Amino acid sequence: MPFKNVSQVFSLIQASKLQNICASQVENKGILLDIKRDDLIHPIISGNKWRKLKYLLLKIEKQGCRSVATMGGMHSNFIHALSYVCCLLGWECELYLRGFTEQALTPTMIDCLKWNAKINYVDRNNFRILRTEPPKLSEEVFWIKEGGLHQESLFGIKEIMMELRQQYNYIVVATATGTSLAGLINAAGIYQPNAKIIGICVLNNLEQQRKDVCQLIKNNKTDWSILEGYEFGGFAKSNSDLDLFVNEFSHKHGIPLEPIYSGKSFYAVMDLINKDYFEQGSRILLIHCGGLQGNR
Repeated sequence: MPFKNVSQVFSLIQASKLQNICASQVENKGILLDIKRDDLIHPIISGNKWRKLKYLLLKIEKQGCRSVATMGGMHSNFIHALSYVCCLLGWECELYLRGFTEQALTPTMIDCLKWNAKINYVDRNNFRILRTEPPKLSEEVFWIKEGGLHQESLFGIKEIMMELRQQYNYIVVATATGTSLAGLINAAGIYQPNAKIIGICVLNNLEQQRKDVCQLIKNNKTDWSILEGYEFGGFAKSNSDLDLFVNEFSHKHGIPLEPIYSGKSFYAVMDLINKDYFEQGSRILLIHCGGLQGNR
């Protein structure tokens, strides 16, 4: 039987813990590196996916909608999490995926279909158009922008800051749409006023991210930046260096990673530590974005 309301989903979500990283290259510089283990929130709606969805779903429910539509790639962690939650709630979920009917189903898509999501295939050009011109939908359907890029999504990201019990000099997160980064920037002034917020760009879309983030943060004096150079060719692309790092880090520290989001941000932080980007004695918080289903 489906859940009656969105608030019932809250009971499935576990608290996110901190894990300290003990490594010679960190300790030799007097740096404290903590990982915010948002990957442990839930096995499916993990990491920033739940953070983005929580208040957005509450808004949709309040408006009386029980049907949503969104867009994404064929391996998208966001559509995976959204499809699952909609199944729990008994809502209709329609997906506009970049691809063609001739392509083999990905593990992500197989799950979404299992959870009763409807899939529409969109070619690359029309997919790009959807970012600014959503499809014509009935009034009963709520359109969710790619990756959950909504003002309401920022409130869930804010809760990351509210859960912290110590102050940091740097807070780092992988960024694709910029939603999580914007949420952290907005909350930093209240909860981490001395922290610089850093987004690690995982797509080749730095300027678009900066534009989107600036639209989501208003009159904000928080120090923030988006760093490029760790895209490894672009979204969902990797190379032997990144793959080796992901495997070795996961094995050594017991923190599972994937090479799409968090793997790149973790690589970036360790590389930046080696290059003395962070001052001696810095306190760094690195956020694990979850989405481990992408490893399939």
